[in-house]
Amino acid sequence: MSVHQKGRTKVMRRISSKLFVVTLAFLLLACTTTGLAKVKIVFSDEFEYGPQGFKVFEELVKEFEKQNPDIEVEFQPFTGGDWQQRIIAQCSAGKAPDVFVAYGDFGRVLIENEQLLPLEDHFTDEDLADFYDGQMNAFWVKGHLYEIPKYVSTIALAYNKDIFDAAGVPYPGEDWNWDDFLAAAKKVTEQDPKTRQYTWGFHAVHNYMWYWVWQNGGEVMDEDFRGTKSLLGQPESLEAMQFVHDLIWEHKVAPKPADVAGKSLFDTFLLGNIAMSETHSWQLTDYVARAPFDWDVTYLPKGRTGQRGSVVFADGYGVYKGTKHPEAAIRFLKFITSPYAEEVMCTSILSLQPSRKSVAHIWDTDSITARAGKNAWVYTKTAEFARLDPYFINDAKVREIRNPILEQIYLLNKISVEEGIRQYEEKLPRVYE
Repeated sequence: MSVHQKGRTKVMRRISSKLFVVTLAFLLLACTTTGLAKVKIVFSDEFEYGPQGFKVFEELVKEFEKQNPDIEVEFQPFTGGDWQQRIIAQCSAGKAPDVFVAYGDFGRVLIENEQLLPLEDHFTDEDLADFYDGQMNAFWVKGHLYEIPKYVSTIALAYNKDIFDAAGVPYPGEDWNWDDFLAAAKKVTEQDPKTRQYTWGFHAVHNYMWYWVWQNGGEVMDEDFRGTKSLLGQPESLEAMQFVHDLIWEHKVAPKPADVAGKSLFDTFLLGNIAMSETHSWQLTDYVARAPFDWDVTYLPKGRTGQRGSVVFADGYGVYKGTKHPEAAIRFLKFITSPYAEEVMCTSILSLQPSRKSVAHIWDTDSITARAGKNAWVYTKTAEFARLDPYFINDAKVREIRNPILEQIYLLNKISVEEGIRQYEEKLPRVYE
């Protein structure tokens, strides 16, 4: 072979090599464009409001995929009453969704079991400042941030206007205190002499009663979150718990358990014979759709010293610690907790109260509740002072002690408030031995 031929051969080899590189790059680009190289993650949330609720999440996923063409998201709704137990089992088995909703005690169990990915390095202080402090307290544990709020659920007072009108009693006022509240409850409570059907002033329940304690200047435990000592034995706390007990058993303005047997705690107001009821913000859409009477909402009554109190809950999204695609999962988490996504959830059939303060004004004016002419803004104002639902370290063990005692006090009237709390505080230290 001549020198000229050898040189020509080398040139052809170089050209062939470059063509191979260009062809390979083109193929990789084509794979990305056609979706063959996409990362796939799974997102799970509650199957709320049937097909209409399903569609809201579907549309959010589509928007995310439009903005992030390299990520495919499969939405798998949680269904069935045991979905929280199933997700805990899936986390332990290494088969959990990449991003999922984690509510209240269920989410706290996952945090304690270290099943959620720490998030503090992925969100700026400015971004986190948009959420309510009362709710964020639940997600910071031992210096790590484990969830980002999905929405905020607060408690205010719903009232049946028809009952107040029939009794000639003014509607609950924004500045009512306990005495005003009790006086009105007594006036509207009555029994129909023909049907023997009662109209009750209030539905008193002990499940979320801690706001009464805070309204009276008392405390539930020794920390805002993850406490180890009960403070219910303080005079202010005992007085508040006694007030709730007496609504049922002394003043008889609230139904006994037998009077509402078979009814869900969250459906009793819709029966139409309860004048006032503590109501969570997520219940309002159902009220708008189903209530056969005129109603509205206002603040819970102040304590006798003028102190307000309400409860906020730990409703957030987390990333499974075992995810194979943490970068993609966090990108989706940022999207699903963004102001855009919160606005969609607020104004859609979900009608969830935004956990971002920057979106609160939209809830006040454009949520289903606001469009129905109701005082949705009360919940925005309440979120500013509401405190986190109390949660002890080893809370499941604490509730095993506390719940039966509270049932003896409030459901059965078998023991006094003072005796019940004495028993509770005597047994509680055993949890930490």
